[in-house]
Amino acid sequence: MHRWIQGFFLAGVVLLSISCDWTERESPEPMNPRFSPLQVGRFWVYEVEQREYFGEADFEDSHFFYRDQITEELTNAQGQPVYRVVRQRSVDRQQWDNELAYSLRMDESRLVRWMNNSQHILLIYPVQPLRQWDANLFNPTGPEIFAIERIGSHAMGERVFPSAVLVRHMEDDDFITFRDNRYEVYAENVGLVESYSEVFTYCSRSACLGQQIIQAGRFIHLKLSTHGIF
Repeated sequence: MHRWIQGFFLAGVVLLSISCDWTERESPEPMNPRFSPLQVGRFWVYEVEQREYFGEADFEDSHFFYRDQITEELTNAQGQPVYRVVRQRSVDRQQWDNELAYSLRMDESRLVRWMNNSQHILLIYPVQPLRQWDANLFNPTGPEIFAIERIGSHAMGERVFPSAVLVRHMEDDDFITFRDNRYEVYAENVGLVESYSEVFTYCSRSACLGQQIIQAGRFIHLKLSTHGIF
């Protein structure tokens, strides 16, 4: 190959590489991404409906409220901001009791929540339809695939969020032994507005096999009531 042709070819490869790299990186999300604003003082109040199953026809319903508030900003060993969130629980929105604490952080383009000694990647930016990732990447357990199912407006009763993303955690039901249906919704400039989870095991004895009689499990549904900054 002639040297000038070889040089032209290499220049084209470099240019193509730069062009592809630019395509991947155009319109980068800021470190405080639009669907997960992180700031000390931010709070979210959720109305919660819950049903816990302890056996066949044995369950307990409860209705209460969660208030999640970012109380402080710390720095981890990698120099990343880590936001401590305190979750409180109330039945009347007057008296609040501490429930637990967890943390949120941006790890490069990933929103990570550390709760109950496990980390989950909740979102990856930029947000794109059908994008998938291993939410369990930072845990020693097996992979758990989350996927962006829908981007657009999201209605919750009479309330509509014009720009939101629905992240599907799981949607599986064999109608014989188990049901696992979980998702979360994040709204632009708001954060988490809805969390839905129903994880059941069905009675698998021969007398009730295939009848979808719930043996054990829990249903819990969080819906945003109000939010703001203290």
